[in-house]
Amino acid sequence: MNHIIGIDLGTTNSTLAFSPKEQADIQQFEIVQLIDKNMEGKKALLPSFFFFPLEEQEGPCVGWYARERGGELPDRVIASAKSWLCHDMIDRRSAFLPLGECEKKRSPLDVCAAFLNHLRTGWERTFPSLPFHEQSLLITVPASFDPGARSLVLEASQLAGFSEVRLIEEPLAAFYSWLYNHRENWRSHLKVGDTVLVIDIGGGTTDFSLISVEDSGGDLTLERKAVGDHLLLGGDNIDLALAYYMQQKFSKTLDEWQFQSLIYECRRAKETLLGDSPPKEMEIMLQGRGSSLIGGSLSAILSREEVENTLVEGFFPYVDLQESSFQEKRSGLAKVGLPYARDARITAQLARFLSQANAPLPAAVLFNGGTMKAVAFQQRILSLLEQWKKSEVRNLEGADLDFGVCRGAVYYGWALANKSIRVKAATCRSYYIGVEGSAPAIPGIPSPLKKIRLVPFGMEEGSEVTLENERFSLFLDEPAFFRFFSQSSPASDEMTELHPIETILHAHGEEGKVVLVKLTAKVTELGVLELWCIAEDGRKWKLEFDIRNK
Repeated sequence: MNHIIGIDLGTTNSTLAFSPKEQADIQQFEIVQLIDKNMEGKKALLPSFFFFPLEEQEGPCVGWYARERGGELPDRVIASAKSWLCHDMIDRRSAFLPLGECEKKRSPLDVCAAFLNHLRTGWERTFPSLPFHEQSLLITVPASFDPGARSLVLEASQLAGFSEVRLIEEPLAAFYSWLYNHRENWRSHLKVGDTVLVIDIGGGTTDFSLISVEDSGGDLTLERKAVGDHLLLGGDNIDLALAYYMQQKFSKTLDEWQFQSLIYECRRAKETLLGDSPPKEMEIMLQGRGSSLIGGSLSAILSREEVENTLVEGFFPYVDLQESSFQEKRSGLAKVGLPYARDARITAQLARFLSQANAPLPAAVLFNGGTMKAVAFQQRILSLLEQWKKSEVRNLEGADLDFGVCRGAVYYGWALANKSIRVKAATCRSYYIGVEGSAPAIPGIPSPLKKIRLVPFGMEEGSEVTLENERFSLFLDEPAFFRFFSQSSPASDEMTELHPIETILHAHGEEGKVVLVKLTAKVTELGVLELWCIAEDGRKWKLEFDIRNK
């Protein structure tokens, strides 16, 4: 493994960066892809779009050309496939995308695997002497992805021909990218007691993380203090809001096909009007339907001022710190679609996160994600934070909003390999599992329950502990409950029971319904408690429990 490869499997764009393992020299990979029907080119961004061409002899394609054709044929393109991975109410391995009448379908898992496969084959074409499977591979995921969604990312990587993969959270990767860009002087930008808020708003998700700067024997250390809930809220929602605004400007009602095209056009307009050196206005054009395409085309003007007013006030309004995001009741029936956050006010979601986090209000902010390229969005968030904190809140300069996540993944991999500066993440609770005691059956008296500590206070994520001196009976091939408890303070005897896990652990073809096991608990870097039940003959059973939100 002579290189470290970091991949940002993004909702809107996917990217890849790499570095030699012996030194941190991070480079951006130029991805070969179709940029026109019969022409390939290299671009640093691989748009996360999957397109079914009309011509039967042509196979599906991903990337730049897929995105451009999607604006013309929106019913034949799959976008936001990554967002579907966290929709636990559907079968993410079934082929149902794109929604609508397209005769060809793919599953969200297969589409994500297609993006990863394109990156792998692109690397192998460019560096044939550096086999992809021999490199150290990292893929980023939203901090709030649950264990199921993270497992699907790993499954997609296996379908794409990847070898062993490590996952890292996107906000944390963005912070590592900032550390890399300031590796010679980051200590001059931060001081003991500072809390840094990482706001990562991409195409599909909004992630919040808090990182504190602490003193450890005279040296500055970094520790992550809080991670926000899963929010399916991002650039896709903003594009949709802009499309609804623009729809009112046309003289006729748009059909579903035209409205999907309008969403694509609004995405382009948003990126242009909120980007660097933007024009004052843009013309939005839609093709007509039927034989007279030219005569039936529609157009309207969208100004930069309209975009800022519509989006800033809609998604980033001024709110009180004590204001909670509302939870609107869902209808009993709904069309198949993504489970977007019910409250689109990102600032209200931020207020809820900071109010619940056990940490001081931030002294500095690191922005990440393509949505945060809009200076107007950054300015509104900074202004609101200063209103809440009643003091200055710094914007950490030097963030790479397009490539920071994949580059940060590389630097994280390099830090692991070279034992360099790392952001520590320790548990703020103890976690226990309930074990049924052995006692004679007595009417009206339940079996005693003993609580066995699995995770002590302050156990660092990425570490594990084994209960070497105890053995437990594990029941196989029948439904079983596993009860978990948490303790919020070492000084308190009070425990809170968490949601149990109900499952069936199978015997793997071996005889016997009961097997003696020892327990090994590991807290992953993604905040998941992995409980391994290990028999003497080497058989293993794993239970996963997300402890970040418990």
